[in-house]
Amino acid sequence: MSELNLKSDFTPKALADWHTLVTAGPRGVELESLNRYTEDRIQRGPLLQAESVPLKLTRLARSELPLLGERDWHMAAPVRHPDTRISNAQLLEDLTGGASAVRFETGARTKHPKDLKRLLEGVHTNLVPIQFAPAADNTESFEAAVKLESLQAATLWSGLNPIENSELLKASYGTAPNSWRLMGLSPADTHETGGTAKQELAVLAASLAEAMREHRAETVCQHIVIDLAATQDTHLTIAKFRAARRLIRRIAEAFGSDGSAIPLCAITSLRMMQSEDAWTNLLRVMSASIGAVIGGADMITARPFTDSLGQATPFAHRIARNMQLMMMEESHLGQVADAAHGSHWHEVMTENLAQAAWTDFQSIEAAGGMRRYRESGQLQTDIDQAIERRAARAEPILGVTLHPATNVKAPEVRS
Repeated sequence: MSELNLKSDFTPKALADWHTLVTAGPRGVELESLNRYTEDRIQRGPLLQAESVPLKLTRLARSELPLLGERDWHMAAPVRHPDTRISNAQLLEDLTGGASAVRFETGARTKHPKDLKRLLEGVHTNLVPIQFAPAADNTESFEAAVKLESLQAATLWSGLNPIENSELLKASYGTAPNSWRLMGLSPADTHETGGTAKQELAVLAASLAEAMREHRAETVCQHIVIDLAATQDTHLTIAKFRAARRLIRRIAEAFGSDGSAIPLCAITSLRMMQSEDAWTNLLRVMSASIGAVIGGADMITARPFTDSLGQATPFAHRIARNMQLMMMEESHLGQVADAAHGSHWHEVMTENLAQAAWTDFQSIEAAGGMRRYRESGQLQTDIDQAIERRAARAEPILGVTLHPATNVKAPEVRS
């Protein structure tokens, strides 16, 4: 039997040959009509050649987080109910059911040591990382955590803002436990208010550069944690997280440091969730989580699918956990370091998205940096323009404008 040689047994075809066949097939169809673009006008295909791929490809693997054990990434249990008793019970159920980290979100009562102690009652705080979602008003939660002896040996990420909480941070570097990371950035907030993937990454880059000017670069790399949003667009999410790794490392290098160990956390988008036929959110959360895993997120918070309706029930929390458990233990999605490495589509999108975000980042820097960009109102103006462009696109929404179901019983939420 003769051997098949892909290089010599097939006549090489030029791009023009493909164009000819495409235009001759579906008569009257313009070639441009086959192209698809992201919200940032980055082309998604349909054809990619080897020449399109960047000459230098870099593996963008996860950071080595503590307390992972045999896991490929940390599954975070969101703690957000204002009733401490309910939050503690749900947290224990999440940890027993497979979650490996704790994420305190808006709504949880964490600003007093007694409340924080009750929230963590029954939790082996030396075995699970504990994250406070990044926010400028985390100072009281941080001070409450400092007073708890049980957290002195914990892996804790306090989520303080590098600029707005600058003085508190500088006073805490020498006194906080070595296992704590004190800073947090949440470019995901840009997404939630309506920003595009490029805008989210540009805010990440500008905020990180601002933090490194305010604090020593080595200190920032040691203490910062970054949150990004994962959306139902799985492949764009993969490219966005990989582009974020590149931007983080490039900025750290520019300041003479190494940013490869900075944790990159994923939180599935709230903006993408639908209140009409909320059951379709199950597909959105799963698609977003897959993108975060393949994109290389170090910690993933999968929202319960009812988050657009209200406080989630134990059932909704369990489904969110089980999605990640299936990806980790049954599909083994995290066992390949940077699974998208070498994929033409993902490498091209990573490159183009990173370059587009870098251009916006340079514009922000030239105009005075991230603080001025936000305080001048230009950030909100740019986001508002993105919202207008998105509305004009009028893309279909599964279960709402595309294949809408009738007489669908709404899932339960906590009262």
